[in-house]
Amino acid sequence: MASFSRSSEGPGGLADVNPVRTRPLVGRDHELDLASQALRSGSTAAVLLVAEAGAGKSTLAEAIAAALSEEFIVMRVHGSPSLSNVPYGVLAPYLVDLPEDPTSSHIAILRAFWAQFERLREGRKQPLLLLVDDAHELDEATANVIVDLITANWAKVVASARPRPGLPAPMMQLWYDSLAERIDLGHLGRDDVGEVCENLLGATVLASTVQLLWAASEGNPLLLTCLVEDARAAGALAKRNGVWILNGALATDGAALTGFVRNQLLRRTVQERDALTMIALAEPVSMEALEEDFGVDLLQNLVENQLLVASGGGDMLRLRHPIYAEAIRSMISASRSLQLHQQLAWRLEQHQTSEAALLRRVTWSLESGVKVPERQLLRASVHAARTFQNDAAISLAMMLAEGPAKAHAQLAASRAHFNAGRYVEASKAYAEAARAFAETGRASENGKSGKRKWTGGAALLHSLLEQFLQSDNGNGTGRPSGLASREHEAGELLARLLTLDLSGDFEELARLLEAPETAAVVADDAGPARAFLLALRADLLRAKGDPVQAHSVAQQAAAYADMDPEELFFYSEFVLYRKVAAALDAGDWVGAEEHLAAYEAESGAGLMTFGGTIQYFRGLSGLRQGHHGEAFKVLRPAVEMLRLNDPQQLLIPATAMAAYAGVRAGETGSARALLEGFDDPAPRGGGPDALLAPVFAAAAKEALDRDGSGIQRLQDLVVGACGSLPAGVELQALSLWLELGSAAAAQRTVEHGGTMSGAWASAWTRFATARGSRDTRTVLSSGDYLRALGQMRLARDCYSLALSLSEGNGDRAAARQAAAGKDACDHALGEKRSAPATAVPSVATVQLTRRERDIIALAASGLSDRQIADKLMVSVRTVEGHLYRSYAKLGIRSREELAPLGP
Repeated sequence: MASFSRSSEGPGGLADVNPVRTRPLVGRDHELDLASQALRSGSTAAVLLVAEAGAGKSTLAEAIAAALSEEFIVMRVHGSPSLSNVPYGVLAPYLVDLPEDPTSSHIAILRAFWAQFERLREGRKQPLLLLVDDAHELDEATANVIVDLITANWAKVVASARPRPGLPAPMMQLWYDSLAERIDLGHLGRDDVGEVCENLLGATVLASTVQLLWAASEGNPLLLTCLVEDARAAGALAKRNGVWILNGALATDGAALTGFVRNQLLRRTVQERDALTMIALAEPVSMEALEEDFGVDLLQNLVENQLLVASGGGDMLRLRHPIYAEAIRSMISASRSLQLHQQLAWRLEQHQTSEAALLRRVTWSLESGVKVPERQLLRASVHAARTFQNDAAISLAMMLAEGPAKAHAQLAASRAHFNAGRYVEASKAYAEAARAFAETGRASENGKSGKRKWTGGAALLHSLLEQFLQSDNGNGTGRPSGLASREHEAGELLARLLTLDLSGDFEELARLLEAPETAAVVADDAGPARAFLLALRADLLRAKGDPVQAHSVAQQAAAYADMDPEELFFYSEFVLYRKVAAALDAGDWVGAEEHLAAYEAESGAGLMTFGGTIQYFRGLSGLRQGHHGEAFKVLRPAVEMLRLNDPQQLLIPATAMAAYAGVRAGETGSARALLEGFDDPAPRGGGPDALLAPVFAAAAKEALDRDGSGIQRLQDLVVGACGSLPAGVELQALSLWLELGSAAAAQRTVEHGGTMSGAWASAWTRFATARGSRDTRTVLSSGDYLRALGQMRLARDCYSLALSLSEGNGDRAAARQAAAGKDACDHALGEKRSAPATAVPSVATVQLTRRERDIIALAASGLSDRQIADKLMVSVRTVEGHLYRSYAKLGIRSREELAPLGP
């Protein structure tokens, strides 16, 4: 075993890491209240906090003491493994008045301890609150003293301990006798982890970064703090434009994490440490391979103590905490690693292994200086690229000699560079692979099977690289050179289909999807190729206005997306994009979030590549539901993530969306900064939703400037490109056009929305219809319908219009119903009143006609439409028409927003 020092050991044998003492209490409010109330009551004499190392039990105990500091005098006792066999050893600081050998007198110990408390109390009347940290390390004699203090009603106790070995028997008896309250602390949730991160770092932390830290720390507060501290020190956690982003792998060899893990290992026996080290180096390892050296009983004991977990029917072992395994590996010297490899390697060869285990063992062999067969190097490189272990994939590829295996490994390196957002390097690696295939004169060591696996996905990766680099491969044909041109039947066809999809040429895409040669591709490869083609059919259905069916097709594609363990194109993420986009076009907000959350939970390091994409879709979902503030909070950091890594080419539309969300949320300064360079944004790159960029940019500029140019741009996009915009993009443009107060968009929205499936289209169709109606009951029912769909802003506007109409015609019952509906929407939106998201121009600075000014002034004074009509001797319809046009000029939506404007 490597040499481990106790130099960093703090009280009770725990790592003395400063953040443990200073980190805030997060996610434990309920437990704090429960414990405080229990100790204040007369029936509870002790609170027993039980949790694994680093879970925050000591922090919670200190928070309890702080909450009760005005009512109790606090004294502290720390358990220690070095004193666990010394009677009363941890009480020594309080026993200074005892004779040299007090251990034979239990009463003398109690009296001496109490005398020390009386000195500390100095005449005050408060009772004693004793904090016992690491109570599982107490010797039995000390535990009995503490129990006697409790049962004699001399003190109340807060004791913290680990589940194993657990609290001393005398203290557990207090719980059995109902004299103590036991609180088991679970792990922090993701939201709590986000709060801890923001407290530690002092600024917003990207959601995908929080997810990765939550998964790595498993919600353990101390592990989380160590990971944040080490990642920041290593530069992997960096601040960009006010947002903390994880831009590299988490550091597992940092001082904070290794210090914590080292001190956990020091609590185990030498043989247990050796077993944990060997398993960490080779995991997963079969029980059979280990039992000769360590014995079944020791291994089972480690499982029972939750240091190991068993899988594969209980035969395969690995460390319970993956981050512990990584830290242990970083602490082992090369010589010790080689010794253990020689001891175990021959046994490992007798057992079948997974791709993940193969990668771990290949890495271990290389670190130990052991030669690895080319086939294993290639398999390990491919798996590393597929699982976003980018540095490992690239370094393994470099170790292969020239030949077919080297060419395949260069494809893995290309994917790894792509994962990391290094698209130029990815293109160079791909070119190296193509050159190698051209020189060897064959595409695979395995003949036709290899061609099927590599050419299609490799060609798709090449097509994406061409899109990113905005250039062809130098041969003037625009087709992948070398690799795909040699065996191009499947690869070239799939690459062409992808290019059509990214360019938005859906008519040609539809034709080619039905061509016989496309059906032949599926016949040859029923896995990833079928997933790819189904995903493109989903894009077609979305473009034609049927997102409901598109979502169903994308769901079918997901079943085929990950059937080939050697495929390097990210089919799963390609299909995920189509599933989520279709769900959002259909207005299925819950379904979209379920897809995103499932990917987050399963993707691991993939979030460093696709985290920006996940947040992009969450922001779009928020915008379409009218939650502008929430959308801005999601999209602003997403833009920073996409600047680093943008595999789906979403940076430009995400920036435009963030700008629009910012305007509507009142963040006008940020919105203007985001819009710099968007003079007339045309979609660059590809993607079925690329045209969302100019749509949102135009809407954001109009919401900021109110000069009509944004309205004109939206109109040009919708009318000028009639028939060419995908259905969802056109509805998005129409909805923004309508939101900005353009009556001209209403009829077109009704016509377009009526041809598109899904709740989102139905909502805008209903809203646009209500905007043109003068029937109070019709408008009210539209508000109810939109509210049921969760479209609270649209529903509120309908209720506001119904309120105005009912006040004008004297329908008090309808007015009450409309007011109640509007209040409910305000409450759901977290707003007290309807208000514009940006600074509204005053009446004096807007070009209103004289009649419009008169009507606005009367409306602002509180008169109804009927009262204004009677006063000015015009019809109610004339008043409504003037108000409608004035609202659009002022950038408001309803009468309630007139009051602060003034005449």
